[in-house]
Amino acid sequence: MEQIGEVVELRGRQALVRIQRTSACGENCAQCSGGCKPTSTVVEATNGLSAKVGDTVKLQMNSASFLLLAFIGYILPIIVCICTYFAVKSATNNTVIADAAAIASLVGVLVIFFILDKLPKKSTVFSTRIIKIIR
Repeated sequence: MEQIGEVVELRGRQALVRIQRTSACGENCAQCSGGCKPTSTVVEATNGLSAKVGDTVKLQMNSASFLLLAFIGYILPIIVCICTYFAVKSATNNTVIADAAAIASLVGVLVIFFILDKLPKKSTVFSTRIIKIIR
């Protein structure tokens, strides 16, 4: 998966790059009357090409890694929530307790994700890297 963005900050060998989020409508805003506004996000990328703040760069991330991260971030919490609900429901036969346990498991997964996101990254499997300085 490749994306174009602008370097907004440097942190050693890492660069923070602002990219436009792509929407489900295909980003054909001139032809669209949907009224949505494009949003941007900042990603951290390995700066092996010594890009500077203000440079427009091309980023690359392994597509399989991107899909795995999407699964872990979006689908896994739902699966954990549903499994917790049915496990607690069958053990207690009480829907109120099962509902509370399912919500607690969802919150727990999200807290774990938040903590893991703050830890130093040692693996490069999920890393984004700058592959070209455009200007």
